[in-house]
Amino acid sequence: MSKWIPAWRSVPIDYNYEVATFENITQNCLMINNLRGEQMRIRFNNLYSNSPIAIDYVTVSLSNRVTGRRSTRQTVTLDGEETIWLCANSQPYSDPVPMEITPEDDILVSMYFRRKTAFRSVCVTSAALSWQSTHLTGNFHETDALGYTFKSQLAPTLASDPYPNQFAAGICEVAVLTDDDVRLIAMFGDSITHMSYFSDSLLTELYRRFPGKCSVINGGISGNRIQKSHPCPQGFPGEGHQFGIAGKNRFLRDLYDGASPDVVLILEGVNDCTHSIVFGEPEIPTAQDIYEALAEVIGQAHGQGSKVWVCTIPPFGGFGEFWRPQAEVLRCRYNELIRSDSLAEGIVDLDAVLRDADDSHRMQASMHLGDGVHPNWHGGVKMARVVLEKLFPLDGPGI
Repeated sequence: MSKWIPAWRSVPIDYNYEVATFENITQNCLMINNLRGEQMRIRFNNLYSNSPIAIDYVTVSLSNRVTGRRSTRQTVTLDGEETIWLCANSQPYSDPVPMEITPEDDILVSMYFRRKTAFRSVCVTSAALSWQSTHLTGNFHETDALGYTFKSQLAPTLASDPYPNQFAAGICEVAVLTDDDVRLIAMFGDSITHMSYFSDSLLTELYRRFPGKCSVINGGISGNRIQKSHPCPQGFPGEGHQFGIAGKNRFLRDLYDGASPDVVLILEGVNDCTHSIVFGEPEIPTAQDIYEALAEVIGQAHGQGSKVWVCTIPPFGGFGEFWRPQAEVLRCRYNELIRSDSLAEGIVDLDAVLRDADDSHRMQASMHLGDGVHPNWHGGVKMARVVLEKLFPLDGPGI
């Protein structure tokens, strides 16, 4: 039986202000694909906006990773119209596009925005391996002679972020209609998931081992907490909305809308241990509070028929932060509760994998981006290897 499976999906971030503005801009997004099918569709994104937007022209084409061959561009329509009008706060799917796709074909989506268009939500990645974006001046449908564009002109806040990033506006999913027996694997969490060094490392190896048999989607939001919604720090852009609502409240929305994951990997709790202290909230959660929110999410996943694997929280900080002693007590106790967990199908002990041999309260120096919190490529690869050994061992039954 044919079913729609996301070849790529990212959570649109609610910035609560105009985070990007386009005018006479072509956006190109290249997504790594591991699916086989004869139709595809795009999910457009205008969430958290009070105004409609127009995308003047959208095409999709394929780029074969093995041969380098590019297919011809095919026009994408919405309700039969080439100009895509998105109502305020909407996420419609495009009309299906007939297209023969193989697991070797990556998907290139080109979108032209002629009018001045403001976005209050975009999708963001740091690793930029499973998907990439470029922004150029001019209309790709009329000419190949497009001009260079600086991110600082389009999205000043994202351009000033100390962590490298790429972003995509107006789009949040590309799905393929497939007859194959595909396992959809969803990763859920905060910035460690969202930045994608972890998820992209896992995706790369899974796609190498199981062509056409699985797809990985990223449900991370940087700064997210599983128990509480975002704090409201004074002077913070968008009053902290970009950290998202509580993970327990967004879980089904962000992972199960349009498809049901077979496997969910949860890594969330860093910000539950820190934000209430950092931002001076009147109530600081206990480890039991955080764990009960995690248990609620596990229950939601099981209710949808998904299998769940939970990760322990790796060490964070260690540079004299005022909040760290109290947060570290929370992290260690929360990890104890996770390790004693019998609710999920299994545990992946990332704390044991990433902590320093000489100081278990710090992450190995070679494994993070220099901040003691966010794994780099080395850390992401190491985390992915442990997940693979636990969930998909080479001597096991496969995917």
